[in-house]
Amino acid sequence: MAAKHRRRRKKGGRAGFWTAVVAVSLAAAFCILVTISEQLEKPFLPTWDEIYQKLGLTEPEPLSTELAVHVIDVGNADAILIRSGSANMLIDAGENGDGDEVLDYLRGQGVSKLDLVIATHADADHIGGMDEVIREMEIGEYVMSTMPEGYTPTTKTYTDVLEALLDRQVKVTEAESGMNYALGEAQVDILGPAGEFTDNNNQSVVCKVTFGSRRFLFMGDAEKEAEDALLAAHTDLRADFIKLGHHGSSSSSQEEFLRQVAPDYAVITCGAGNSYGHPHADTLNTLKNLGITCYRCDEDGTIVVTTDGSTMDIRTQNAA
Repeated sequence: MAAKHRRRRKKGGRAGFWTAVVAVSLAAAFCILVTISEQLEKPFLPTWDEIYQKLGLTEPEPLSTELAVHVIDVGNADAILIRSGSANMLIDAGENGDGDEVLDYLRGQGVSKLDLVIATHADADHIGGMDEVIREMEIGEYVMSTMPEGYTPTTKTYTDVLEALLDRQVKVTEAESGMNYALGEAQVDILGPAGEFTDNNNQSVVCKVTFGSRRFLFMGDAEKEAEDALLAAHTDLRADFIKLGHHGSSSSSQEEFLRQVAPDYAVITCGAGNSYGHPHADTLNTLKNLGITCYRCDEDGTIVVTTDGSTMDIRTQNAA
């Protein structure tokens, strides 16, 4: 009985082999017929494009514009312009006294309207020049970080910004993780704050900009506590390019976090000879050990990244 059983399995194996041969032959014949049909004046079979479309295998339409990220050199402060076609977004606006410089840069790029503005947090080196930008530039929507009850900032810098927003009647939205915006052909996702913190830095708005297959992560001044909250929330942090938190200080950019982001490039917004010691040697060593190429405003000046959604080009003001 055992021998007969083995013979039956062998026959079954042969049958399966010939069935596969026939199937492959029919598929090959069908492919040939479709190709021939496409070349005729009156095709007798669906075209390859029609077949792909029905199977959901069509390639996405190529992007018609490019994305440009301008990390503006405003010393030990943040001001970042992002352009997608005719749509513009500004993340932060430098220190007190930087407003005119930021406005000059925007106008020099032909920007007359900001569709979206993100104020990552209330520190003066991020919103110091924001009141001037608000008063001089048309703004579609202003997204800001807010502090828990009892921790609302009372600085003149902060109240100046609030007064400017009120005077210009700008739409103001409190940042919450899960929010998203269209910016031309790009998408802006608000990832954080992923928890509630009582210090400005960790309450920073964290956002990711996606354009084609390229992703850019902007950390504000988020420190390790905020990074841990993002990791605990299982946030999709993957990005090709990251603006490091808190000017490259040792309180941010821990190795575990950077491994999750897995960027090819990082930028540090810091001023030459700043008194804070930014960027910290530990941060630079972590970037080096992970093979992440680092750009710094104190050495490179303004840094501009452009992408067509696939390739990336990085140019610096102080390039040799």
